[in-house]
Amino acid sequence: MKKRHYKWYSATYRLNEKIDRKLTMTGKAVFLCAFALVFFGLNTRVSMLFAVFSVALALLAADALSLMFKKFDFEFERFLPECAMKGKEVRYPVLLRTKSENDVLGNLFYTEVPAAPMPTFEVFNATKEPREEKRNSFDRKMGYYRWKWLIDKNCGGKYSEFAVTGRKTGNGTMFSTSFTPERRGKIAFGGAYIFQKGVFGLLKRGKIVANPGSFLVLPEISESFAIPENEGGQVNEKSEKVRETQDTGSGFELKSVRDFVPGDSIRNIHWKSSAKSGQLRTKEFYKEVDSGAVFFIDNFFEEHYSEDFEKILSAAASLLNSMQKDENLPQLLFIGKENLEIPDSSKKSFAAALAKLALAENDPSKFENSLEPLFAAAQSASSIFFFTSKYNESRLDVLKQLAGKGISVRIFYSGASVSAPELAANAEEI
Repeated sequence: MKKRHYKWYSATYRLNEKIDRKLTMTGKAVFLCAFALVFFGLNTRVSMLFAVFSVALALLAADALSLMFKKFDFEFERFLPECAMKGKEVRYPVLLRTKSENDVLGNLFYTEVPAAPMPTFEVFNATKEPREEKRNSFDRKMGYYRWKWLIDKNCGGKYSEFAVTGRKTGNGTMFSTSFTPERRGKIAFGGAYIFQKGVFGLLKRGKIVANPGSFLVLPEISESFAIPENEGGQVNEKSEKVRETQDTGSGFELKSVRDFVPGDSIRNIHWKSSAKSGQLRTKEFYKEVDSGAVFFIDNFFEEHYSEDFEKILSAAASLLNSMQKDENLPQLLFIGKENLEIPDSSKKSFAAALAKLALAENDPSKFENSLEPLFAAAQSASSIFFFTSKYNESRLDVLKQLAGKGISVRIFYSGASVSAPELAANAEEI
């Protein structure tokens, strides 16, 4: 992607933002009408076009005069929620105050301003729009639709304007606003544009008041997402979920006696049984360990953004929600090489797990060389829920190794399977 394209789009975006803060939708239509009629209406012989041009110009001039002496000296405070859900409307109050007691809050409008809507050139150059490969060669070369998609993604949703009408509080007004997030992650506001409209509602005049604010957007959660029945593991007499691990050591329970094989410790030879059978026999020990489910989110992909990755995060959040209702959250949540320990099934632990999913990002590391923490956790896990958007042979090898340790492995994938047919039979597409 060429840098001059980035400069063009940046300049155009700034210009459009300035126009949006000066003209309403109706004002834009009237202004375009007046601009177009300059080339036709100034000929007095075409009297009708000249009359339309004169009316449009007069309306714009009257609107401009009505706003000429307006003052904009305000401050405001938002009351944002800590978190919201993708696709769900968030309603929150705003308190707008004048800095002077003599100023009046009348005929005002309010709209949020995104903190950093424009991507850097590096991000613009490296981040592909979803399904960009289906666009024609000219669109791919120019990158306009990629730029537009990145702007929308950074903004996180549509920014509406709200009339400042509500409960009076001293020299301020408390009013209600809303925002519908269209992506997960952190959405940040840089401030707000507070303005008035002209007498005919064509022009705007206002001021951007800086006041940073942000909230966390969680992945979409489906209430109908069910907990798979075959979670694995056993339950002891205390109703605790446990798993037997094969090992040796003091305090471990003797479970069986088997034939001695090279590599077994001679300290575990069962001499009495060996004498009776005429060949060496060794003792096999097991130990019960507390166990629970482990969630693993596969984020090892090169793309900066993937719709399939968003789907598996939504599936993981939905399954966590279902498990929390049954007070049966997993003990560990892995997102690639990072992990979060979940000590209990409280709402606090549930919120921490969802926040981890909300902020998940891709990791370009090699998949096969980054799984030591997962294998270590698998030693005491009853089951593993494996979420991936790349279902291929390398993933299959890892899953076979986990299953070989006697662990129940449940696979959820989004996207096309590019591996052996046996994978599709053991996985759940989301």
